[in-house]
Amino acid sequence: MKKILLTLALAFTFFGAQAQCTPDPQYTINDIGIWPDSAEGMPVSIVGSNYNEFITIITPSDTLVDGADFGFPALGTFTATVDDVEITNVTGLPPNFNYACDPVSCIFPGGEIKCAKLFSTSIPTASDIGVYNVIIATEIHTSDIPFLQTFTINDTIDYYTITISGLSSVFDKLYEHSFELKDIFPNPVSNNANIQFISGNATNVVFTVFSHLGKKIEERNIAATRGVNDIKISANNYANGIYLYSINNGFQIVSKRMVVVN
Repeated sequence: MKKILLTLALAFTFFGAQAQCTPDPQYTINDIGIWPDSAEGMPVSIVGSNYNEFITIITPSDTLVDGADFGFPALGTFTATVDDVEITNVTGLPPNFNYACDPVSCIFPGGEIKCAKLFSTSIPTASDIGVYNVIIATEIHTSDIPFLQTFTINDTIDYYTITISGLSSVFDKLYEHSFELKDIFPNPVSNNANIQFISGNATNVVFTVFSHLGKKIEERNIAATRGVNDIKISANNYANGIYLYSINNGFQIVSKRMVVVN
């Protein structure tokens, strides 16, 4: 049980009480875990750019556990109900970073799909550059435990980091064929938003927005520079819903999702 629930707790950390989030619709209740998962990790935060990352959280309704975890090894392995996983404290976030949860209590019920968000409350500066070790305190609430009925496991996650990088560091990692699309900010979009992409060279890029049904909503030709590029969009005339935005440099097409709520 700990292996499953600690993985869940890892991504719950990064979010708090001031911003809404939207679960990624491509995942279902059968995709237990955190998306993107802990192996992929959080994207690097870049100086001069707002940071905004969504996490889809799918908590199991039950899990197999070992009675030894509760001090009763004679019970062997049995199924326990996962009532919820709660984030009780988060320390070590970079300066001016916060986290938001849905539900706002940061208590994630078993058997449900919820989400969380990590975001910068102000644009990171050069003085913020560094690697930050985030410490996450969690409580895992279980029930249907033989003899005990309910049991709470207190766990601390101390192996997750967030990196804030200067623009020069990004250039050091650029290759001629680098081509990376960042998440739109803010998301959901209610009027204006910003999208960043990184190009390994100066080239012409086509930016396109499609509806969830595949209808082309917007298309632009952009003269990209080497490094970080910004795209400003206005969603005032978009209908509420889920959209796919992409960039195409003639060799690669990279796409991401956005949600419009006007």
